[in-house]
Amino acid sequence: MKNLLKITSKKSILTAVITSCLVSGVAMADDHCTDPVSDWQPKEKLREMMLKKGWSVKRIKVDDGCYEVKGRDRNGHRSEAKFSPTSLKLIEIEIKFDDSEDTSGYLDLGNMSMPNLSDDNANQESLSNKPKAIVD
Repeated sequence: MKNLLKITSKKSILTAVITSCLVSGVAMADDHCTDPVSDWQPKEKLREMMLKKGWSVKRIKVDDGCYEVKGRDRNGHRSEAKFSPTSLKLIEIEIKFDDSEDTSGYLDLGNMSMPNLSDDNANQESLSNKPKAIVD
């Protein structure tokens, strides 16, 4: 009986440790948007904005505290974009292209200039304020 209690006690401790690690991992997950819900604009306003830009909107949901829009852009590419729920400002966009498609209309890398990396703070701030783009 004593051995059974020791085994049960060890299992309880192990279960508690594993559970606390999992819970702390979830608590450490950071939301991209931290706008107070009371200040959020309605999803319908974002839907109208996207339709005016030529998107066909499949779904708008809340993900990581942001509005996430899934659909097709004006050129018919599968796209996913995250927006601030209060300002409806673009935070991140992901566009999926077929292998044979011409993507030059989205990014003209030939004309982009790299920032002068010697200006540490000014360039880091200007780069961090830009939306994240993923082209697949």
